[in-house]
Amino acid sequence: MLGDELIMDLTGEQGPGRETQVQPPRNAWVLYFNIDLDDPPDELHLRNRSAAWAAPERRPVVEHDHNWTVEIDGAEPPRPAILRVRRTGPHEYDYWVYRPDENEFHHCDWTLNTFQNPHHTRGRRWLIV
Repeated sequence: MLGDELIMDLTGEQGPGRETQVQPPRNAWVLYFNIDLDDPPDELHLRNRSAAWAAPERRPVVEHDHNWTVEIDGAEPPRPAILRVRRTGPHEYDYWVYRPDENEFHHCDWTLNTFQNPHHTRGRRWLIV
């Protein structure tokens, strides 16, 4: 995939105390993040653009049995919420977390409902644009 942005639903996949551990679908890890899941990078460099003061953070990609997670500040409940990620360099990303009271949430929700993802298998909505 050539798209520089990933849009995906945030779901309640993690239990209490771990709500900011986001689990992108396997195909998103491979096609968007360009990660070999047999040999993932030690970390991703992330910047939360939803918070004007946020400095870049180094976050590890963590394997849990059959899935991988990355810590995303601002991903805690409530739901619904949508994560938008923009690639800015090799393993470097800016991101935004949108809630229903934001216009960007409704645009991303419309995008996820309107355009088909040929790599979607099941579960959450996600799209590379």
